[in-house]
Amino acid sequence: MSTITDIGTLISRQPDIHGGCPIITGTGVTVRRIAIWYKQSLSAEEIAYRIGHLTLTQVYAALTYYHANRDEIDADIAAEAAEGYRIEALISERKIQKQPTDIALEIPTLADYPTRREFMQLPLEERRNILAKQAEVMLQHYQEDREWQELEY
Repeated sequence: MSTITDIGTLISRQPDIHGGCPIITGTGVTVRRIAIWYKQSLSAEEIAYRIGHLTLTQVYAALTYYHANRDEIDADIAAEAAEGYRIEALISERKIQKQPTDIALEIPTLADYPTRREFMQLPLEERRNILAKQAEVMLQHYQEDREWQELEY
């Protein structure tokens, strides 16, 4: 026997989570995040797979909310993108500094590119190589980090 779900309970807003943006109830996943992936041509099944703790029902609820409130969510997506571009501009103008890191990477990082846009314009294989090298360095860092090892046990 299947359980009946009131679909009105699947999406909620909480002022202390993501500034009150609509989220999938019981998670921190915003409808905005689901809508962005959907607009990038991911299917509901692919989204549920990528966010393994979500059910297909929850993803469809978020997509339904998005389609019923498209202007609100699209404005939210645009505002978030504009804020990202504003911060990138401030960084490139040296009005704010990038957060320092205590890890000295000897490989190209995203910080070596002026913007996310420039990185995303690189050929896919080059982006994969850069990210793979970063992953190797991070793995080595965490394997050598005694404090991290202590947290694992």
